[in-house]
Amino acid sequence: METAIRIDADDLDRDATARALNAAGPVVRVDLEGLSVLAVTRDRELRTVLADRGETYVRGRADENWRALRDGEVEVSDSLLTLLTGVQSLLAKNGADHSRSRRPLQTHFTRRRVEALRPRVEELTDELLSALEGRDRVDVKAEVTWPLTVGVLVGLLGVDDEDAPLLGGIARRLFELSDGDVYADAYAFIARLIARKRAAPGDDLTSALVTAHGEDRLSDEELSGNLFLLIIAGFETTMGAAANAVRALLAHPDQLARVTGGTVGWSQAVEEVLRRYTSVSVLPAVYTTRETELGGVTVPAGEMLLLAYAAAGLDQRTWDEAEAFDVGRETRGHLAFGHGPHLCLGAPLARLELEVLLRRLFERFPDLALDEPSAAAAPVRSWMMHHPRHVWVRPRG
Repeated sequence: METAIRIDADDLDRDATARALNAAGPVVRVDLEGLSVLAVTRDRELRTVLADRGETYVRGRADENWRALRDGEVEVSDSLLTLLTGVQSLLAKNGADHSRSRRPLQTHFTRRRVEALRPRVEELTDELLSALEGRDRVDVKAEVTWPLTVGVLVGLLGVDDEDAPLLGGIARRLFELSDGDVYADAYAFIARLIARKRAAPGDDLTSALVTAHGEDRLSDEELSGNLFLLIIAGFETTMGAAANAVRALLAHPDQLARVTGGTVGWSQAVEEVLRRYTSVSVLPAVYTTRETELGGVTVPAGEMLLLAYAAAGLDQRTWDEAEAFDVGRETRGHLAFGHGPHLCLGAPLARLELEVLLRRLFERFPDLALDEPSAAAAPVRSWMMHHPRHVWVRPRG
C-alpha cells in the first residue's frame, strides 16, 4: 500500500477525498487524524465486509478487537474512543446477538408502519415551505431539512417538541467528535426519556421498546444504546441527504427538469442522490478476526477498517460514469443504507422524507435557484459526514 491518504474534519473537498480513496485501491491505508488505519473504498469489497456476520469482520469493542489499541500502540481521542468502545447499540453487535437486538426495532420500521407516518411528514413539510413564501434568500438546510427531519424523529420517539433543538444538537456534536461532554448529555437525555415513557407510555417507538416483554425485551444498556443510535442516525444522515439532494438538483438543472417534467420519477431521483451524494462519507469501524484477503490485499488480524461509503459510490467498476449525476440511471444496489445484516432500519422512512420534501419543494417553488455562495459551500466539520453547512437558495428565482 502507498502513502496514507489523510482523512480529517478540516477536509474542504470530500468529493476529492472520496475520488482519491477509490482510485488508490480497494483497501487503502489512511491517516485518520494521526491514526494509521485501513479504509475499504470500493463497492464489491465494501459489500463483502458489510455482508459478513461476524466471522471475519466484527463490530464493537475496539479495546478488544483493534490490536493496536489493545496493545497500547495508539492514542485515541476521548470522543472517538467512546464512539468505538462505549456505545452498545445494535451496530456494535454481531451474529445472533445482533439479530436479537435488532428484532424489536425492525418491527417498527416496516413499510406499512413507515407509510403511516406520511401525513406527519407531509404536514411538517407544508408548514416549513409556507414559511419560505415571499422570501428573497433562505438557507434551506437550516429552515427546512433540519426542522423536518428532527420533527419526524421527535414524533417517532415521542420526544416533547420543545426538546427538538436539544435532540438535533446532540447528533451534530457527536459527528463533530470535538465535544467530550456530548455522550453524557445524550445519555442523560435518553435516561429522562425512558423514565417518562415507563411512567406514562404513549403511541411511539420509545414506549414500545421500554414496555417490550419476552424475546423483544432489551437490557437497560441495550435500550439506551439503541435509542442513542436512533437519535444520531435517524436525524443527521437524513437531514444531510436532504440538503445534498436540494443542492444537487439545483446544481444540475437538466436533471431537475427530467424529474419535474415527469420523465423520471421522484423516487428514482432520490436513489441517484443517495448513490452519488450520500451524506455518509466514512464510518468507523469493523475489525478483522483473522488474516484475510480483500480485493487482492492481505489484511492482518486485528486491523481497524473504515467503511468508505462515498468512495464506493464513485466506483467505476460498478457504475458507468460513476461521477455523473444521472437521475434516470438504474441505482438498485447502492450502499448508501449499507448492506447485509446491518442494513439501515430507517431506510424506508428516509426515502419517504426525501421524496415528500423534494416533490413538494419544487412544485411549490418552480423557480427555486441556488444563491451564488452556495456553489462552494463548506462541508460540516466532521470526517464522517458529507453535506454542506448551508444551502442558500432564492425561492422567488
